[in-house]
Amino acid sequence: MKKRITIENLAGMVKRGFDDIGHQFGDAIERLRKEMATKNDLKHFATKEDLKHFATKEDLVDFKDDIIGEVRKENAKVIQSNDKVVTKLDTVIKELAAHDLAHKRIDDTLENHKRRIGKLEGVVGVKS
Repeated sequence: MKKRITIENLAGMVKRGFDDIGHQFGDAIERLRKEMATKNDLKHFATKEDLKHFATKEDLVDFKDDIIGEVRKENAKVIQSNDKVVTKLDTVIKELAAHDLAHKRIDDTLENHKRRIGKLEGVVGVKS
């Protein structure tokens, strides 16, 4: 039969667990306590004069708006630059297609002429 855990046994197990953690991290916690500032240390941290030099919420909102404006300007420049590249690429592609079409027409015309010459040679009885 299994032993049932009572509230007292559970409390003891939890206490032993915390004690083990306390022993493992006790030195680290003690060092942190020594390095932490006390209330008296913080009294001289920021005086009312010092607080005047800190940014206010409004300053931060203005700064955010300025940054967003700058990012939008830069994005617009990038988009315009990309648009120029795409337009140039589109022009090159269209010119290449027109060039290929012109060559195809010339090739077709040459084929037609060769066929006609072949027919005429057959009719006339001359071989080239």
